[in-house]
Amino acid sequence: MTRKFIAIIFLIFIALSFAFALPKVNVKVSSTMATVTTRLYEYGVDLQSGILTNGYNVFYQDLHVWANSGDGLVLYYDGKALTPTRWSFDKSENKEFETTSNVTINFFYDVNGQSVEKSITFVNNPYYEIQVNVKAPKDLQLGLTFPTLQSNFNRTANEKMFGSFYTQKGIITLSSISNGTFNDSGESTFTGTLTGKIYMGPVKNTLIFSVFPKEQGVILHFIGTYPGSEPWYSWFLYIFVEFLNWLYNLTGNYGWAIILFGVIIRIILYPLSHVQIKSMLKMREIQPKIEALKNKYKDPKKLQEEQMKLMKAEGVSTASSCLPLLIQFPVLALLYYVIFYSREVFAYNPQFLIWKDLSIGGIGPNILLIFMIVILTAWSSLWTSTKPSQVWLAAGMSG
Repeated sequence: MTRKFIAIIFLIFIALSFAFALPKVNVKVSSTMATVTTRLYEYGVDLQSGILTNGYNVFYQDLHVWANSGDGLVLYYDGKALTPTRWSFDKSENKEFETTSNVTINFFYDVNGQSVEKSITFVNNPYYEIQVNVKAPKDLQLGLTFPTLQSNFNRTANEKMFGSFYTQKGIITLSSISNGTFNDSGESTFTGTLTGKIYMGPVKNTLIFSVFPKEQGVILHFIGTYPGSEPWYSWFLYIFVEFLNWLYNLTGNYGWAIILFGVIIRIILYPLSHVQIKSMLKMREIQPKIEALKNKYKDPKKLQEEQMKLMKAEGVSTASSCLPLLIQFPVLALLYYVIFYSREVFAYNPQFLIWKDLSIGGIGPNILLIFMIVILTAWSSLWTSTKPSQVWLAAGMSG
C-alpha cells in the first residue's frame, strides 16, 4: 500500500513538471497610448504617432532601457515622419486585455493616395524580441528608424544588420531587415515591403542567437567591439550554459535539467567529496581521544603538539578535509552563474512540481525548498559532524 501511494505521488509530481501555460501579456489602452507588458518587458506605444516610445525591463527591477529620440520605429516618406490615419490590434478589440499570444499593433497610413501598413509585434517569448513589418507598393521608397542606445557604439554589417550598445547598463539592441539598407544611425531605407527583427536586452548570446540564428558571426563581431559587454571568461561559461540548455531539450523542463546538472557536477566532484567525507569520518572516530587530550593537557601549546602527534599517528589531516571543499567553491559558483544567467528562459519554463515560475526568488515562493535543504543538510551532517551541536549550524548555513 505504501509503495503504491509513493508511486502515485511520484507520478503526480512528474505530471506537474510538464504542466505548462505561457506567461500572460497585459495590454492597457488609452485614447493616445498603449502599454504592452510581457513577463520580461514593458513597452510604451504612442497610438497617435504610431511609434515606440519607451522600454522598461521589468525583469531587472523596471530598468529604463530605452526612450524614443526619433528612433522608435518612425516611418518616413520623402524625409518627413508619417502619421497614421488609424490603428488596430490583431485578434482583439482596441481596449485593455490579456493574452498568452503575441501582441500586434497595426498602423495604417495614406501616402499620396497609396495605402501603407506598419505592424509592430511584441513576441511572448524569453528573447526580448520585437518584430516589425511594413507593407507598401513595390515602387514606394520609405524610411524606418530602429532603436539606438549610444551613438558612439553604433555598428552596421552588410547594411542588413544594426547594433547599438549602452555601456552603463550593459544593454544591447540588435536589428535586422530583409529588404533595404541600414545607415550608421539605425535608419533603414527600403522600397516596398520590409520585415525586421529587434532584440533589446542584456548581452546574452544564447538569447540573441535565438532571435538571429543565421547571424551569429556578425553578432559576435559586434559584441567583440563593445568594451565591457562581456567578461573575458564568458566563452568558458557559455559551454555550461549550452550544456544546461541541452539537458533542458533532453528533459523538457529546466527543473529536471538543473537537478541533472547538479547530479553530474556532484559525480565529477565525487573524488574530492569522498576524500573530504573520509577525512571527516576519521576525525569523528578520534574525537574521544582528542577530548581526552584536552582533559589531560591544560597548556594550549602542549595540547596542540599532542593533537598533531595523534592526528599524524591516525593518518588524519585537516588539509585533506578543507582543501577539497575549497576546490569545490569555484564549481558551485559556476553553477550559480549558469542558473542566474538563464533566468529569462526559466520564466517561460513549464511548471516544475509546485513551482510555477523558477525565475522567482525570495523566501516566500521557495520556503518549502529551503525547509527541505535544511532537513537534508542536517541529516547528512549527522554522519560527518564530530560534534552534534554542529549539525544545526551546518543546516542553518545551507539555508
